[in-house]
This record gives sequence, structure tokens and C-alpha cells, in this order.
Amino acid sequence: MFNEDPERPSPTDPNRRTADYFMEEFTLTLMDQEGLPLYRLEGTHMVHYPATDTVEVTAPHAVFYHQVVPRWEVVAERGLTNSQGDEIYLLGEVVIRQFGADAKTNKMKILTQDVRVEPRAEYAETNQPVTLLNNLGKTHAVGAQVYLKEERIELLSQVRGDYEPAPRP
Repeated sequence: MFNEDPERPSPTDPNRRTADYFMEEFTLTLMDQEGLPLYRLEGTHMVHYPATDTVEVTAPHAVFYHQVVPRWEVVAERGLTNSQGDEIYLLGEVVIRQFGADAKTNKMKILTQDVRVEPRAEYAETNQPVTLLNNLGKTHAVGAQVYLKEERIELLSQVRGDYEPAPRP
């Protein structure tokens, strides 16, 4: 489950503030072997700290694709990762949204905090309270594992929900 990285420097660590590069309003796209996008990461600000090989991102916004079709979106207040980006810690308020064919058919939205994402595995997890919203109602839980590629979500504990039956034609 999500644990803060023990190698992560404390806010008072003097090495934490020695950056070797930064970017404003950036977009990074990771492609598969056929040249199709796997995911795209955007943010308003990114800074790299070489002493810890950490990258801090302000307002990260990631979109995960299947072929060329956007399938999931993940938005957070801030993010933290290493320069390889193999694990991303999304900190603060996080929204995970599954796309449908259009705005009317978007499938679900997950509201939570502090999410660990493995972008290449298309996997996300949190041990924080979760609210899942979809066209059937609202579900609350503590902790979730989200398998983006499989379009599967496991709610881990204290699951309760309010459901509304679909209207009959």
C-alpha cells in the first residue's frame, strides 16, 4: 500500500532545495513500442533535486491511453517521483476519472487523497478514504487498488454505498 518513501528528504533538508533543472507548463508523453501513447503527464511546474533524484510536480495531470483512446485521467494537487518516473506519489486531493465515449457516458470518478501510481503497470493505490461516483450511485470505502488497464477497482475496507436503480424505459 501507499507509504511515504523513506528516502524522501524532510522539508528542512538543505539538499532538498538545490535544484539542477526545472520546467514550467510541461507535457511528457510515454510511448509504447509501436509509437502509440501509453500515458501523458502535464503539470504547471516541475523541479528536479539531484541530491535525492526526486522530481516534484505541481498540479500533475496524467491521461492513460488504450491504443490512442484516452481511458483514464488522474489529477492531483502535487506529485513526487524519481527521474525515471516508475512510481509517482500524488499528494493532496486526487481525482481519478474513467472516460466513456463522450461526457454523457463517462463511467466513474474516484475522489481520494495520497495515491501511489505505477504508470507503466497502469496501477494506482491508496489507503485513504475513497468516494467512488458512477451512474448507479455513490460508494465510500477506505483504501483502493485501481487496475486501469483492466478497468477494475478493489475497495479494501469499510465499504458502504447508496445506489439508485436505473430508470425503466
